[in-house]
Order: sequence, then C-alpha cells, then structure tokens
Amino acid sequence: MMTPFDLALMIKYLKNKGYTQEELSHMSHERIISLYEEKTRDFILHAQEILETNKEDNVAYANEIIIPESLSIVSKQPFRFYDIIEDYIDSNTPREIANSFFAVLPHIKVKTLEKMVRIKIRQLQETWMLQLNNNLSVLPREERETLMEYFSRHKENLRTLRSMYEKSCDKDYIESLRLIATMKLSIIKDYMPDELESNYKVFYDHSPEKLAIIQEILKLSGAYSKGALLGFSIKDLNELLEELQKREEQKQIEKEQKNRYMEAFKHALHDPNDQVFVHVCLDAVSELSRQSFQEIAMVLAKQFKTFRQRFEDVAKEYGDMQSLQIAF
Repeated sequence: MMTPFDLALMIKYLKNKGYTQEELSHMSHERIISLYEEKTRDFILHAQEILETNKEDNVAYANEIIIPESLSIVSKQPFRFYDIIEDYIDSNTPREIANSFFAVLPHIKVKTLEKMVRIKIRQLQETWMLQLNNNLSVLPREERETLMEYFSRHKENLRTLRSMYEKSCDKDYIESLRLIATMKLSIIKDYMPDELESNYKVFYDHSPEKLAIIQEILKLSGAYSKGALLGFSIKDLNELLEELQKREEQKQIEKEQKNRYMEAFKHALHDPNDQVFVHVCLDAVSELSRQSFQEIAMVLAKQFKTFRQRFEDVAKEYGDMQSLQIAF
C-alpha cells in the first residue's frame, strides 16, 4: 500500500530529475507513480549498461611484441622468467611466449617453457579472481555474485580479467560501482520485486530459498531433475510446488476414503440388513472417483464371493451406479 512517505520520496526523486514543484503539484498521484516508475526503470537500464560495460574490455589489441630488453634480462637472470612473462601473457599465446624466450633459454625445451607459461597463467587467474572477489565485496551480494560468475566463465580472457582486476584496485572506481549497484538493487526491491530474479539470476539460482523449494519438489515428484528445476524461476517453482502439494493432499484424501469404504463394505457384507449395503454403495458412488471405486471393487470381489452379485443387483436398481461401468 502506497504511503505519504513513499509519495514524498518519489516527488523528491523526480525533483532531482529536473521536475519543478509546480509541475509535480499539478500531477495526480497516479501520474507521479507512473512517471517515477518510468524514470527508475530508465535508471536501472542505464545502471545495467554501466555494470555490463565493466565486464568486457572492448578495445582491440594487437599482440604485444616481446621487447629485447625483457629477453636480455631473462638471458642474464633466468629466474626472472616468471616475473617478466606477466607483462605478455594477455597479449600473446603460451606458444608465442615460449618460442620468443627459447632464444635466450636454449637449455630449456620449448614445450617446457610453454608449460611454465601455462602454470603462470593459472597462478595469475587464481590471484586475480581472489582479489576481484575481495575488492568487489563492498557491492551488494546479488551484484557481486553476478559479476564473479561472469568472470569465472570468462577467466580465459586474460585481458578482460586483468583489466577488471586492475580497475577493482581503484577505491574511487569501486565506490562508484557500489553506489550504482546499491541504488539499482534498492529500486528493484522496493518497486519492481517481480524483476529481482531476472536481474540477479546467478544469485537466486543457488539461493537457499530456491534450493529448498527444489528439494521439496523432488520429494513429491520424480518427473523433474534438479538441473531442469534450476532453470525455473522461484515464482514458477512455488506454483509447481503448490500444485504438487495439492495433488499429494488429494491422494491422501482418496487413500483415506478408500480405506474407510473398504471397511464399510466389509461390515455391510456381513450385515443381515441389505439396505446397509445399498447405502454404502450409494455413498461410495457420490464420494469416490471411478478409479478408486474400481480398485475397491476388485479387492472386495476377490475377498468376498457375494460382493460382485450384490453390487450388480444394486447397480441395476440405481442408474448412478451403472454410469461407473465397474469391470470385474
């Protein structure tokens, strides 16, 4: 429910966007709300563009030539190899680096040098990812996990990974990201909660809430795999769980009904008063599904020789029972 405080916040936000008090005073509450939603959605799209831009470095780079000075340093101090190649690993392939340094390290096979380069790459990837996660820790968890999942999937793109790592070491840059990400999250939570999951899919895909719902679904049905359910939204999962729970509840009700009528028929078959059997038949017809009645009838027919004949006699007299078409 909209409160005066909410409306005041919207008016303040719209003033910051250039609307005057006079303009706003002539607007209805509905118009202010509509305008606020429009402007905040524009902000979210703009914020998303900024955050997405920081995932990729779109500048085109040519392979960086390994300068003679670097080769000279390694030729005199081979132990510097690991330090020197860090300047080239995001602009040259491991084979290119190995071939270049083989000229000054002829006592080491090219394949060995290439392997050493790959080891260095793995080391830097782990270091940059750990530091990125630490530097981005000031961002809302929803945004941080989204960004980290992206970098994890694209960590082979060393240029992008290095670029974002270096940017993340700039406190002013990270603070600007934090402000944008925090405002984006706040707006979506307060005014567009239905869009939370679509904006932060990575975060919600493995949230305790979603995994708990999936576990409940798996307990009730074997028709879905966990992998397939992870592709559902939380809203869809809740709807599916509710449907399965209703089915399970109905199954329990039908089970209890069958057990009750099974006992009622057994009692009626031993009762000398034929009307007791008739009343049980009519009550069962009105309450049980055809399938449930069929299952009971099959069991009773095997246990009691008189059941089938007595049932057919009643069915002839009452048309409702004939429509069940019980087969023995």
